Amino acid sequence: MKHYLLALTLMLSGAAHAAEDAWTGSDKTMHFALSAGTGLAAYAYTHSKPKAFGLAMVPGIVKEIADSQEQDNHFSGKDLVWDAVGAVAGIQLGDWSINNKGVSWGKSF
Repeated sequence: MKHYLLALTLMLSGAAHAAEDAWTGSDKTMHFALSAGTGLAAYAYTHSKPKAFGLAMVPGIVKEIADSQEQDNHFSGKDLVWDAVGAVAGIQLGDWSINNKGVSWGKSF
């Protein structure tokens, strides 16, 4: 799964160079927070990190596709990177809290 995250980040950061938005800002905070919440809920539902990650990314991808259809708006790879980071954070938090493992990085993600 780490390889998928790295590939996604590299792919989206390459697409993000065309975007005129910054890496930081209030919209990036919202992307992170909403994806973290979605990741936590998805992990609680599936108990599977890969499935939860896929589910947590759906709202962000749909939003970016919708943004790209609006005039004077664009698809932002930077927003999706923040979505991915938030999803991973929420999923890991869910794993720690649901499985009572404590804080440790396992090989399952």
